[in-house]
Amino acid sequence: MSISDPPRWLMLIHQLPAKPAYARVKVWRRLQALGAVTVKGSVYALPANGETREDFAWLAKEIVESGGEAIVCEAALVNGLSDSELQALFDAVRDEDYTRIATEARGVAARLGDEPTDNVLADTATQAARLRKQLDAVVAIDFFGAEARATAEGLVSGLEAALKQEGDTMPESKTAM
Repeated sequence: MSISDPPRWLMLIHQLPAKPAYARVKVWRRLQALGAVTVKGSVYALPANGETREDFAWLAKEIVESGGEAIVCEAALVNGLSDSELQALFDAVRDEDYTRIATEARGVAARLGDEPTDNVLADTATQAARLRKQLDAVVAIDFFGAEARATAEGLVSGLEAALKQEGDTMPESKTAM
């Protein structure tokens, strides 16, 4: 794509029957997992590439199998919404995800305290692993590098480092348990 070519977008336009309701929830969750953003009503966008094309194709198939209708098309924005505005929608949603993870990481880190018990350390390790998994999932759908990413990554990495340091400084009797 040359500099003069506009970015290309994939649009999923779909309609689902009112029942069963779980089909709507399933599609909505899948769209979130893919990192798609709502353009309008039941129109969702992703940046056009091979992976997102395949993702939307599979989702369109699932929608049709659920009794709905789905169209996937490649689009260039002409009027009503600019490429930069659509990109800003992606960044805003990812920033919300990163902010939620950062807030949780701060809360988990605060529970460590000066001399955490074995139970607190075990719970913190579990929470840190969960946050790392969530962070990795968000990074995978952060198509444009949202601003809050660095903060979330730093807090989760800091939490992991603090846990490693606690593990390295534990007396032998505690680590043998």
